[in-house]
Amino acid sequence: MYPYHRVIGLLVRHAFRRPEPIDPLAEYVFRIRPGLGDADLYPEVNNGRHFVLFDLARYQLALKIGLFRWVRRSKSAFVVGGSTIRFRHRLRPFVRAEVRSRLVGMDDRFFYFQQRTVQRGRTCSLALIRTGIRKNGVVAPAEVMAAIGLDIEPFVEAWVSEWNTWDDARPWPEPDP
Repeated sequence: MYPYHRVIGLLVRHAFRRPEPIDPLAEYVFRIRPGLGDADLYPEVNNGRHFVLFDLARYQLALKIGLFRWVRRSKSAFVVGGSTIRFRHRLRPFVRAEVRSRLVGMDDRFFYFQQRTVQRGRTCSLALIRTGIRKNGVVAPAEVMAAIGLDIEPFVEAWVSEWNTWDDARPWPEPDP
């Protein structure tokens, strides 16, 4: 089950925080203590739950920069258009952890985030997440950033561009008959 209680907690904490200046290219840290609902039988945080933790970290960042408010007002939606993840170490439940998020690119359609889980000083997982804002089609990231008052030109780090080329070359399954 999706951790709606954590999303509500983010919203409540955000309601009582003071706005702060933001650097869109900085690394942002989301602190969390994974719980029993995040664990599998081994016991470690389930591989799919890493993506949920990444979602929560992006929601927190969206709240901080005013993107969440803009999406709600414009009746848009957050979407994920692709992802790749690597695992190195077990992410243990009940042990404080961090999700570190950094914008590593934005082009005419998507934002690209590098996100990683860190526990006890070790990177446990590392992902590249391609995200977008959708309203009757994809909204250009530069348009979104300008709407929330952040002046940033589109850019894509070289390794992200290589990943995009690789991902675009993968075959897509034919529709079922």
